[in-house]
Amino acid sequence: MALGALRRTGAHRRGLAAELARAHGGVDRSWQRAVNEARVVYEREQSAEPGTSP
Repeated sequence: MALGALRRTGAHRRGLAAELARAHGGVDRSWQRAVNEARVVYEREQSAEPGTSP
């Protein structure tokens, strides 16, 4: 879900974890960890050359 949110917004932004916590339940800190992990994947996807698998 966190990776999907990053893809929809196009980049990380402040408050994303809190929004996900409100929308899907859970605590902000858990969502913050999920967002941090998703940012690594998202940034890897963005830096990959077109036509290559991430």
